[in-house]
Amino acid sequence: MAKTQAEKKKESQARMAKNNGGNQSNGSKARQDSTKPVSVPYNFVSLPEQVIPAEFFEPDSGKDVKDLYKQHVLTNGKNSGYIDINILTQTPLFIGGNVVTKNGEEYQEFFGGNDNPIIPGSSLKSMIKQILKIVTASGFKAYNSESGVGDFEDRRLFYREVGKLSSEYRKRMVKETTGKKRSETKAQAGFLIKTNNHKFYIINAKFDVLDYDEFPYLKSKRSRAGVDWEAGYVNIHTGSMSTKKSFVRIFKPNDFAVNQAKISDKIIENYEYDYKYNRVVANKNAIDLLETKKKCMGKIGDAAQKFTGRSDVTYVVPCFYIAKDGEVQNFGHGRFYRIPYDKSIGDHLPTALKLQKNVVDLTESILGRSRDWAGRVSFSEAHLCNEPKWCECSKPQPLMGPKPTSYQFYLQQDTKNPNSILNHWDSPNASIRGYKLYWHQPISKANSWKNPSNREGDKLSKYIQPIDSGITFKSRIYFDNLSDIELGALLLTLNLDRLELNTVSNEKKSISYKLGKGKSIGLGSIKLNSSLHILDRDKRYYTLFDNDAWQLGEIEISKDTFINAFLKYRDDILGENLLDHNEMLEELVTMMDWNIANGINEVSTSKWTEAVTMMPVGKADPYQRFIKRVKLGTPSEFLKAWSKK
Repeated sequence: MAKTQAEKKKESQARMAKNNGGNQSNGSKARQDSTKPVSVPYNFVSLPEQVIPAEFFEPDSGKDVKDLYKQHVLTNGKNSGYIDINILTQTPLFIGGNVVTKNGEEYQEFFGGNDNPIIPGSSLKSMIKQILKIVTASGFKAYNSESGVGDFEDRRLFYREVGKLSSEYRKRMVKETTGKKRSETKAQAGFLIKTNNHKFYIINAKFDVLDYDEFPYLKSKRSRAGVDWEAGYVNIHTGSMSTKKSFVRIFKPNDFAVNQAKISDKIIENYEYDYKYNRVVANKNAIDLLETKKKCMGKIGDAAQKFTGRSDVTYVVPCFYIAKDGEVQNFGHGRFYRIPYDKSIGDHLPTALKLQKNVVDLTESILGRSRDWAGRVSFSEAHLCNEPKWCECSKPQPLMGPKPTSYQFYLQQDTKNPNSILNHWDSPNASIRGYKLYWHQPISKANSWKNPSNREGDKLSKYIQPIDSGITFKSRIYFDNLSDIELGALLLTLNLDRLELNTVSNEKKSISYKLGKGKSIGLGSIKLNSSLHILDRDKRYYTLFDNDAWQLGEIEISKDTFINAFLKYRDDILGENLLDHNEMLEELVTMMDWNIANGINEVSTSKWTEAVTMMPVGKADPYQRFIKRVKLGTPSEFLKAWSKK
């Protein structure tokens, strides 16, 4: 007898609990003794257990999917027309446009400029596509660089807790020693080289750890990371602290043609990504071993060839690394450098979605599938319906970008047991949380988007001038040859108030969307109102006039006709998995509920302001919630934690 989805979920939770409780080496102990729940401006909508396929998809049929798609459009694509969209700004809105320099400062204009502010169709499409994927239980697929399409970038993340004595990092990078003054690394020393065919290798070398006290003339260099090049060796300084007691000396190998380990393109790409989006963001003086221009730590061209004795070498720089079977696994500047997890983000997709990765879903059918076919829906620019009202021009508060290294937020955790072992990016059977959405924030908080600080770091941000709340834009979405089911899915995405969900709460929700930049600081909350216009082509082209006006060929059909067609198709496909999808939709409409931001539901405005403000990192937070890795619950659990007592 087939197991129900509820039974499958219980088994999955049991496996997670067993894994957490029985394998201490695969997790970090969560210290959940904080008296305060986490406060973050985002949460996640779960991924589907079952993907709803496109109407024409026939698995294992052996037929070309492009032929099936064409036949589907010819047979079922009866609906063409447009949907008029009114967009009301509920909090300030900013869509990034051109960047200009004035008096030495960078200003980013609103898209289209202040004289003609526009919401581009691409921004509307991105916003609607994410919601459509959730509504239609579509697949969740890795980004494809060739097609430019995907839901996430499948890469390996890097450890953040480098200095923790009991961390997973130390188990991989630090040798167990007794009676020694300093820790010993498991990494080897070497010289990274780049050849004239753009391949990377590391040549193994010997090294020694030396005390600054024995070399007084080098003490001035211990507070800043760098490299000293000498004829037979290099000195490695890792910087950051003026109290550093030691540095490393790597000795030049006798022969740069032996003891060579290859570095794959993937390892290079991962290193460059971590530098660009993590290390240099946290520390502007971070070392980039691959930099060959302004902050170059290595030798280039003739100097590199002279040092290595190889005519094919174009660049050389000292480093530390770990290799396996002749392949470099990771590398860095000092003995204890940042290392990536073994597993990638894609390894943490739920098994059910991995098995359904080749399913053509409804989103692909409607909006297009890479190079196989174009979408049958197009999004026009949104233009103002009234005179613009602008906010003050200012630098915004720091924008919170995605930080998936915070695995207590981005991976599913056992939130029922606060003190259970935390899943991290190398934990087996740990699944990613799903679609990341931002909460709506109280108007008073959203209006405080300006950054009052004048610190040096703020020079990295640009001045912006958002459109104020209470401004209306108008756009039009055109669709061609959609089936009743496809049009219903699109209409439901734009009219989520038509959903009748009773899985968690019977309270009526006021649905709003998030658009543009600055979502984490409250910008971009908008209200959508839509009207459907179906075109009868026979009526339009066979009759020129309608009384004294042109015959537009429009016919009136209720949105519910199409929405109900989609819901019936969904119900028939999902069967026993329907409950899971309704729970997904409940999470979605909870995240999109404007009432929560205004204290109409269970959380007061003052509490909600605190709840959606990114909590400080480290000791700046009196509750030390980041340090203690306090878990983030589901949207409903988050609301409950911050609810009125």
